[in-house]
Amino acid sequence: MRRYFFPLVCAAGLLSAGVVSAAEWRVALGVYDQVNSQKNQLGGGLAGFNEALAREICRRAGARCAFSSLEFKAILDGVAQRDYQLGFGNFLRTPEREQRVGFSAPVWRSSSRLIGTPAAAKRFAPETGGELQLDRLVGARVITISGTAQYRYLQANAAARSLSIVEMSVLQDVPARLLAGEADFLLAPALSGYALISNLPDGKLQFVGPAVAEHGLGGSVHIALPKGDASVQKAVDQAIASIRADGTYQRIVRQFFPFSLD
Repeated sequence: MRRYFFPLVCAAGLLSAGVVSAAEWRVALGVYDQVNSQKNQLGGGLAGFNEALAREICRRAGARCAFSSLEFKAILDGVAQRDYQLGFGNFLRTPEREQRVGFSAPVWRSSSRLIGTPAAAKRFAPETGGELQLDRLVGARVITISGTAQYRYLQANAAARSLSIVEMSVLQDVPARLLAGEADFLLAPALSGYALISNLPDGKLQFVGPAVAEHGLGGSVHIALPKGDASVQKAVDQAIASIRADGTYQRIVRQFFPFSLD
């Protein structure tokens, strides 16, 4: 029997290696605020929330995860090319994106807000009073992150309302441009906007006008997954359900935000 021992050990080792490999995931995290994108460590706000949620999903799925920080526009490309198994970019599920990637069960709900200085809010305020409405904004310079739903909305409406689109790749560079008067507003997901404002002294930047979910600017947010990968889809969805069922999701939310995301 001794002569069979080595081959059996090898076969067991190969089987074990196969199992480990199947549970190794590469996770792409979006760069949103003043988080050091070169370190895989928890930061504040939205980036920290996404990383905490990602780590808990990996733990419950029994996966060993390696984390990378990417600009928003690079995440979908990376997941579509299967360079990453999970993409956290606060993605709304759209027909265009569904052609390229799969999506997890809903994680939270999103809407969009304008953000600007108090001076800009006053300058563009309606003469009749009341809040500035996004669909009535005319002649403003609006920052948006390339490849987002907000960018597509502005592209579709800029010409008719004399809006100038200031395209940027990450949110962390936005405050300096708004405070320098190089643009009037930022149009971004409300949660991203909150993370941005919370890093600044009170009153420097503020939400302008109400939250908007119409015109593709809001809805359920999902994790991007490789299209057609049923094993990853099942593991992630089961982890999300488990995290919500035992209260862990709410605990993670409270760690980073003073409000509910549902």
